[in-house]
Amino acid sequence: MKRKFIKLISILMALTCCFGAVACGGDDPGETIDYSKTQIYVYNFNGGFGSAWLDALADRYEELHKDDVWEEGKKGVQIWVDNKKETIDSRVSTILDNRSEIYFTEGAYYYTLKAAGVLGDITEAVTGAKANLGDYGDPAGTTIESKLTAEQKAYFGVQESDGVHYYGFPHYSGLSGIIYNVDLFDNNGFYFAKERVGTGLESYFIYNDDDERSTGPDGEYGTYDDGLPATYEEFFILCDYIAATGRQAINLNGGHRGHYSNQLLVNLAADHDGLAQTMLMFTMDGYANNLGSVKNGVFVKDAEPTKITSNNGYETYRSEGRYKALEFLHKISTTPAYLRDDPSDASYSYTNAQEDFLYAGHDGGETKEMAMLIEGIWWENEAAPYFKNMVDEKGDSFARENRRFALMPMPKANQDLVTANATKDKKTTLYDHNYSMCFMKANVEEWKKPLVLDFIKFAHTNQSLKEFTQVTGTPKAFTYDMSTSEMEDMSYFAKSIMQIKADAEIVYPFSTTAKYVNNQGKYDFKLLF
Repeated sequence: MKRKFIKLISILMALTCCFGAVACGGDDPGETIDYSKTQIYVYNFNGGFGSAWLDALADRYEELHKDDVWEEGKKGVQIWVDNKKETIDSRVSTILDNRSEIYFTEGAYYYTLKAAGVLGDITEAVTGAKANLGDYGDPAGTTIESKLTAEQKAYFGVQESDGVHYYGFPHYSGLSGIIYNVDLFDNNGFYFAKERVGTGLESYFIYNDDDERSTGPDGEYGTYDDGLPATYEEFFILCDYIAATGRQAINLNGGHRGHYSNQLLVNLAADHDGLAQTMLMFTMDGYANNLGSVKNGVFVKDAEPTKITSNNGYETYRSEGRYKALEFLHKISTTPAYLRDDPSDASYSYTNAQEDFLYAGHDGGETKEMAMLIEGIWWENEAAPYFKNMVDEKGDSFARENRRFALMPMPKANQDLVTANATKDKKTTLYDHNYSMCFMKANVEEWKKPLVLDFIKFAHTNQSLKEFTQVTGTPKAFTYDMSTSEMEDMSYFAKSIMQIKADAEIVYPFSTTAKYVNNQGKYDFKLLF
């Protein structure tokens, strides 16, 4: 009862904040425009990653430039943040009329926005001599462009008559997958043993904490994924074992069930097919060697590779990875013991699922203990109110920084792939599906563009990228390293993300081919089950 009452209070407080935000254009109700300073107006998609990272960034920039003069009679800069949970596709027609000058958003289709004429040229903040981030503490010669992958540069760098121009670039990493409760796994020995002893379900798993564990999906002993399910078969053996102990193996929200299931599907498929083969879906240029068809209920690979062009790009949907991923999701969806009693309940939201995942086993038996959650890497930020409630109710041991969750490395379809993984530098393939983007609107006043571009540069220094990760517990969609000491105060879950990302190649689902550019919104592969 107490928990339900707290939930009601949280909802009422959220509603109150929403009305307060509307009253002041989405900003902090306690903040006002300081007309003695020059403003930079920033739009922030205030979803799972929140806005605390932007507040911290703004504070540093304002302090650094507190004595700068950009307008007569004014001194200093004020970053005015407009927080709204609206993806950019719903705001295209108003971008040029709104005051926001810089946008941090998601669901952004780059070439659609460029064709609409709303993107400003930000090349000098991204590449070239003026883009040098050395003045802000980065190694000399470092630019935003130098932190992009080859795929990102090919997509966002637009070839024009006088060279390559940038009108935007990525924002945060939209990764997702299976989160597991490390404390629950540790306390119950939910790790595969190096050698199976006996015949029952329990014989697959360790009995004592110091028992030797299996290699996990990376195929190597002595690494962070030891004992985790290496193959799809092992994953479902684990689910069976968890269910046999009276616990719920997997939690999945009902309100956005198809969306979250799709995210897991494309991750599984990409991990199986790999970066090069997955990218054929977007580039439509190369040979697909993993296509096939189902015969007598079994996937059979084509005898010869298929040349993929813009005329037959749909063939990539016949990949082995997609078939294996569908099998995986079918098994989850048709095994009632793994999920909630009514997993399709549309009223059961993603925040409900997060709350239950946190409270399970700690609410006096109200909720069955849950071992895993299908979610995005932003879930801890979204679940912040529930962490706070648990601290208020039960003490500091339930704080975000004191609980242990982790992103599970994707299991492989079979043992041969696990064995092969032992010799690879990159052990997994991740799929970034949020289409996040940072851009400047096209009609920023000329006198103000240097200031706006400078803030864009400042927001993407190594210090700013690391600060984003420290505040949100998630990575930006750039190449940068963080030391152990820099991650010291991050949650266990956040550290697990950085660990897996460092061990992965990443699919950024975009291309410059005409077919893709003209139909980008259709390329977000969806499948409901």
